[in-house]
Amino acid sequence: MKIAVIGAAGGVGRQLVTQLVQAGHEVRGLVRTPAQAEALTSLGGVPVMGDLLGEWQPVLSGADAVVWAAGAGASGNFQAIDGDALIGVADTLAHQGPPRLVVVSSMGVDRPEQMPPFLVQVLKVKAVSDGHVQRSGLDFTIVRPGGLSHDPGTGRVTLGTHAPRGQIAREDVARVVLGCLMAENTIGKTFEVVSGDTPVPEALAAL
Repeated sequence: MKIAVIGAAGGVGRQLVTQLVQAGHEVRGLVRTPAQAEALTSLGGVPVMGDLLGEWQPVLSGADAVVWAAGAGASGNFQAIDGDALIGVADTLAHQGPPRLVVVSSMGVDRPEQMPPFLVQVLKVKAVSDGHVQRSGLDFTIVRPGGLSHDPGTGRVTLGTHAPRGQIAREDVARVVLGCLMAENTIGKTFEVVSGDTPVPEALAAL
């Protein structure tokens, strides 16, 4: 498959590019700087220069599926990136394709009042953009991981509509996204995921 990754320079994005390339897929990733482009190339991906606040459409060209793994992070520009940009990507895909979109969101989007206070603002923004994706008519999957860690992945997770609060390695989030791209039963599903005891393929098959 030809996969476009938006957020390819981030922690989950880099892990995903690596795994997609190892699985034999062609990967194009949106990057903002020459350093990011060089890093993506070293992982086996093809960099496409752009910016979620400006020109991001070229990375979608020729893709069979799109993964959204971007986020405002420490910049705090939640509305523009986690909100407006994701909505713009979904609208573009609804108009011109491809219809397959996997979104890496966040645990607690549907219950921000139960999450740490510093997350409430971004979770409320993500609630709007996730909802837009769910109503877009696209073949979507929304993955909502718990707290992200740089620990080595285990390949084992707990997932469900609401998962217990916990952490998950970025490597394992990437494994889940890759699994979603390969599993048609994940289309139309929104779920939370943290580290657990069930192998990723088995957990996804049970959705």
